[in-house]
Amino acid sequence: MNIIIALALSMLRMFLALFLSILVAYLAGIPMGRNEKVEKILYPIIDVLQSVPILGFFPLIILLFVNNLPGWLGPELASIFLIFTSQSWNLIIGVYSAVKVIPQEIIDMANIYKLSTVAKIFKIYIPYSKQALARNILISWAGGLFFLTASEVITLGSTNYELTGIGTYIQMAADSNNFSLVFIGTFILMITSVLIYVLFLNPFFNSAAGEGKESFKGLSVDILYEKLTSFFSPLVSKIVDGLIIINGKINSKISLHTQSRNYKFIASFLLLAFLSVIILFNIYSIIEIPKAIENYIAETFQASLILNGIEGLLISTARVVLVMMLGLIFLILISYYLYEKPTIYRSIFTLAGEVLASMPSILWWPIFLLLIERGFPPLLVSFFIIFQGSIWYIFFNVFLTGIGPIEKNLMEMSRIYKIRGIYKLFYIYIPMISPYLVAGLSAGWGGAWNADIVAEYASIGTNLITFFGIGYLISLSTYSGNMLALSTYVFLLVMFIIIVNRTVWAFMYSYIKKKYHVID
Repeated sequence: MNIIIALALSMLRMFLALFLSILVAYLAGIPMGRNEKVEKILYPIIDVLQSVPILGFFPLIILLFVNNLPGWLGPELASIFLIFTSQSWNLIIGVYSAVKVIPQEIIDMANIYKLSTVAKIFKIYIPYSKQALARNILISWAGGLFFLTASEVITLGSTNYELTGIGTYIQMAADSNNFSLVFIGTFILMITSVLIYVLFLNPFFNSAAGEGKESFKGLSVDILYEKLTSFFSPLVSKIVDGLIIINGKINSKISLHTQSRNYKFIASFLLLAFLSVIILFNIYSIIEIPKAIENYIAETFQASLILNGIEGLLISTARVVLVMMLGLIFLILISYYLYEKPTIYRSIFTLAGEVLASMPSILWWPIFLLLIERGFPPLLVSFFIIFQGSIWYIFFNVFLTGIGPIEKNLMEMSRIYKIRGIYKLFYIYIPMISPYLVAGLSAGWGGAWNADIVAEYASIGTNLITFFGIGYLISLSTYSGNMLALSTYVFLLVMFIIIVNRTVWAFMYSYIKKKYHVID
């Protein structure tokens, strides 16, 4: 496999999935932010979908894409969809959150001047959500790369598809114990990650951050980004202006009452279409795999299967909580230390974090395998993989959200009154970043469970490294093709994550909002 071609194909899949994620983020996030009925319907659906581990989508993508599309098209679309599932959810929530808090006076002014729906989208909703989108794109890109190998090597029982890509290249090199190729693939992927962040993603983030409050800027080389934006901006502006004019002419011929009815009809149609796809898929599944459905109904409530899943869930929870707490302490201390340093230190550390967060999850086992063979505890490697899959969500929220005028005034006052050390850390800095910490923890909680699957089950060449837990059970049932066990374990994990989201994280958000009035 040619490594340059493999890298190019992987990056193409990544960018296609990112484009699709951004499109869906606007299509879902804007209606959710402006319409409570849509919000009540879509938000719980997204909450469930973002809790499903990537292996949980394998039966769906094989049935929906691989089995129904000819040749290479099915596996390719399946791979892009899997990358999409690791990129899209935080983008949707980011756009939704930004649109939801648009000042009402802005909306009222738009209504007074009778701005059309298209004009509101391009002149109000998209500009207001640009910062949230730019920040979450950095997270999404890292998340897509972290699960790149799982998206390019699709295995469910005896069904196996290996697409040409850098993730597959590294996986095949590891399976053949060719560690020199593993390190070469890793090095090339790291260099590519640095270039993409410096040339494209960080410039976009910096331009979006510059339009709002004073904010941290990532390391970037803006020449290529500026040339691309200067080339495409006039074209995009003409297209947007044309759409606004067309929409305005259509609206001028239709009464406001009819417009309202039409928009409700369109929203209802899209919702009905979405539900129809789900219903048809379920009908198709029942027709295609009746035996599996019968077995599921007959055997799902076997006590041994459920108890095994609960036991694995409890053990994995202990690992995830321990790693996230240690990681939280580490990031609080390092961010506090770097906040007191010149901006260049934060920029360098941020770029390092962006690159490390982008390393595929399966990559760490081959890297540490030589140490494990010499006595290094594999459990520590497992903890490190969970750390990699979770802690960077906190990192991105704390480092990239920026420090507003109120927070900067507090820090300046602490310098004037010579407040230092532990007192400054616990009574000024932590309260100041507490909303960002909670947002990062709640996002990292979901990332940790995806990483846990890789951390508890790894097959590298002739080496099989396992630790009992829900991640191990999901991996084992996936690779053995046990659909009953897979669906049961995924269901238990998803329900557990949703319960924690609706209780622990909801309480933490409420507590932080009431206790600290540092950040609006």
